[in-house]
Amino acid sequence: MPGLFQRLFSPRWRHKDPAVRAQAASHLSSDELDTLRQLAQDDSPQVRQAALSRVQELDPLFQWHRQSPSEESFQRLVDLLGGRVSPSPDLETRLAKVEELEDFALVDALISHSDNQALRLAALARIEDENRLIHHASDNGITAVRHAAAERVTSPEGLTLLVKQARRDKQVARLARERLARLRADAEQQAREGNEREHLLETLETHANRPWEPTFEARLKHWIKSWETLTSSADKEQRARFDAAVARCRQRVAEHEHQSREIERIKREKSEAQATREGILEALSQALRIVGEAQRLTPEIMQALQGKWRLQEERWQDVSDRYGVSESFQQRYLALDQQAQSIWQAWERLQVEAPALRKGLDQNEPLQPALDRLAWPDALPPTELVLDAQRQATANQRYASAQNAAKVEDHWSEEEIGSHLEALTQELDQGRYRPASQLHRRIRQHLESSGQSLPSTHEQVYKQQTARLAELRDWRGFAAAPKREALLANIEALAETRDQPDAERHRRHQQLIRDWRQLGDAAATRDLAQRFRAASDALHAQLAEWEAELDSREQDNLASRKALCEQLEALLANPSEAADPDGLRRVRDAAQEQWDHHWPIPKRQAAATGRHYARLRRQLQTLIDERAGDVANRKRELVEQARQLADDAAPASQRAEQAKALQQRWRDLGRAPKGIEQTLWHQFRNHCDTIFAARDTVRGEQQARQQQRFDDMQALLDRLDAWQPESGRERHVLDAALAEAQRLIPLPRSRRSDGMEKRWQGIVHAREVTLDRLALVEEAKQWPDYRAFLRQAIVGELDTAQLDGDVRLAFETRQAQHQSQSPEYAEESLQRCLVQLALLAGDSIPTELEPLRLEVQVARLNDGLGRPPTPPEELEQTLLRLLAIAPLSLETWERYEPAFDSVMRRLGRSGHHRDSETVDIV
Repeated sequence: MPGLFQRLFSPRWRHKDPAVRAQAASHLSSDELDTLRQLAQDDSPQVRQAALSRVQELDPLFQWHRQSPSEESFQRLVDLLGGRVSPSPDLETRLAKVEELEDFALVDALISHSDNQALRLAALARIEDENRLIHHASDNGITAVRHAAAERVTSPEGLTLLVKQARRDKQVARLARERLARLRADAEQQAREGNEREHLLETLETHANRPWEPTFEARLKHWIKSWETLTSSADKEQRARFDAAVARCRQRVAEHEHQSREIERIKREKSEAQATREGILEALSQALRIVGEAQRLTPEIMQALQGKWRLQEERWQDVSDRYGVSESFQQRYLALDQQAQSIWQAWERLQVEAPALRKGLDQNEPLQPALDRLAWPDALPPTELVLDAQRQATANQRYASAQNAAKVEDHWSEEEIGSHLEALTQELDQGRYRPASQLHRRIRQHLESSGQSLPSTHEQVYKQQTARLAELRDWRGFAAAPKREALLANIEALAETRDQPDAERHRRHQQLIRDWRQLGDAAATRDLAQRFRAASDALHAQLAEWEAELDSREQDNLASRKALCEQLEALLANPSEAADPDGLRRVRDAAQEQWDHHWPIPKRQAAATGRHYARLRRQLQTLIDERAGDVANRKRELVEQARQLADDAAPASQRAEQAKALQQRWRDLGRAPKGIEQTLWHQFRNHCDTIFAARDTVRGEQQARQQQRFDDMQALLDRLDAWQPESGRERHVLDAALAEAQRLIPLPRSRRSDGMEKRWQGIVHAREVTLDRLALVEEAKQWPDYRAFLRQAIVGELDTAQLDGDVRLAFETRQAQHQSQSPEYAEESLQRCLVQLALLAGDSIPTELEPLRLEVQVARLNDGLGRPPTPPEELEQTLLRLLAIAPLSLETWERYEPAFDSVMRRLGRSGHHRDSETVDIV
């Protein structure tokens, strides 16, 4: 009863009969979604179709299809979305749903079966797979859809396939062929552009390592413009290569421009140096002319000459160090220096003879011996002292001549008296008191001694000049008296004041003495002279200790300067042949530093010592110039050798090593004059740059070849690693890879090459093991043939004439052993073969055969002393020994045959393996 009531009152869509459920489902309302969802998941396709046909909403259908997909739900979605049933959702709703679809099978169905072209195109937009696009472009029923799908096929392979499949639409095929032709043309164009880019890059890279030529920059600009037309499809590596090559070329251009500017600068500096040398020589000549044109030579003129000469000498030395000096300029400079030396030597002799000249003038003593020792040059203007001495000597000579004439006649002639009076007038006109006084005294003494009276005209002149001499004497005293009083007051005040440093008091004391002496005897009195001398003595007493210390320091400095001069003389007397100009320049600069350090020195020896040092310094500079000229000549030879080496056809590495040796010799030679050094260095460096650029090019090519070898080896590794052999007969692939590796090995030593070698060995070993395993399996699968041959041989039905190779040889050996061996030995040999096969298969050995394990293992080791056989070779050798065993009965073989079958079955299944199964022997 409960079952009857349940059947009577339960809904019909729950009936056991699928037909009843389907009929009930077809009468359900579209709002009964829960019931329809249950029926949509029913086991009966008929029920599912009837239930889904009542659903009009898309969202529930999508949800049910995702939860429980079925053919009926898929078809209902296609019908509703494609508008194939009525009623269907509006087009906008269906388009919105299509844009959200993720089920590409549903998308494909909509593209093929939708009722609306826009819907098909919207669904087609959801497809990215080119194979599906080709399918729709070939088989879709709407032309616009086929064309839209064909437009989205872009790859050459897809277009080629589309040309073959688009038979129903010739326009699609034509469009595909045209696009494929364009792609091929574009590919060919890109290939041509790629070749052009590669050629252009190689040209630029080669151009960057070439020496400079006039068209270097123009070619670079042309190639850059050519590159700009080819950059559309250039990859990053090519762009990087182009940028690097252009950067190197522009660097070469910049280096050439810099070198050109340096050459122009050197030429300009050489021109300026020549103008400077001309200016120095002109300045020295002007200084000598100033001295020669002066009326009187004074200490101020000599100090000015010395200052100008020292300044121009330093400038000359600097120019010589920088640019060297030509022979003509050197001769002109030495001639001017010789004139200056004669002036300074005369001045030095004057300083020595000055006391004798003053004494002779004051005491009216003979002056001619001192003048002879002085040997004052005629072209050099005299000083006041020299002029007075010369006039006094001339007057004395005239007086002596007059005395000699007086011995004959004690009277002067009117001409002689007139000449003496005329000389007296000239001296008074020029204001020279001392020679005028001496000449007047000589005339007066002659008149008094001879008693001669003067004529009236000469007497009147004599009286006038006597009055003028007295007036000049009075004026000298009037002008000198205040100066003497002021000098006396200053020296007395200096003696009383002791708050100033001793050095300052000594300087002022010496200056006051010089000013007092310059006044001569004008306004001189005994009292003033005594007071001045007393004050001077007091100052000397006060500064005695300091002056003694100063004298000692001056003497030490003088000794040091003399020792320095002696060292320079020794150096110049025996200059070392190995001394380079730089070393001599260091000696010169160090000597100047020591000379300046050892100061002050006694004034009397200062001039002579200074001239001696200046002469030695000029000789040292001449030696430096000579050595620098020799260095310049040797470096010119090195430049020529470098040029020849740059043009040589020897290997680049060898030329680079020789260039390094030339560079070392360049450094060892020292430095030529600066201007010449820079010019030669630029030439030498350019040749060396050419040599090293060629070496770098060769190294770059070697590195490129090495990199190519690395890349080829890496590709070989990847190819061999990806290769998985499927048969033992594929060993030729491994042999070919080994031959190719033998061509690439050895690789340059590096961490990468070590890693590649280890990986190569591992991959080769793994593939050899795999090939051996596959060959072992293939060899083991031939066991049925071996077993059949053995059984036929045992029963005597085997025809050995049909056999060949090692099998035939094994059976011939079996026939030879048939009479010589016993059945027990044959069974033991059979057991050994079984044990060896079990060891080869990695299986456990039966207990009754365990004693043979050691014997078989020893035999395997002995067989492998030379080259151990591979597992396939060992299996083949074992099977051939098995065929050669005799005499062997059929009964004995049948007892062991299952064990052999088991072992060979294992070998034929997986090669080497181990398990817990044992070999059963019946």
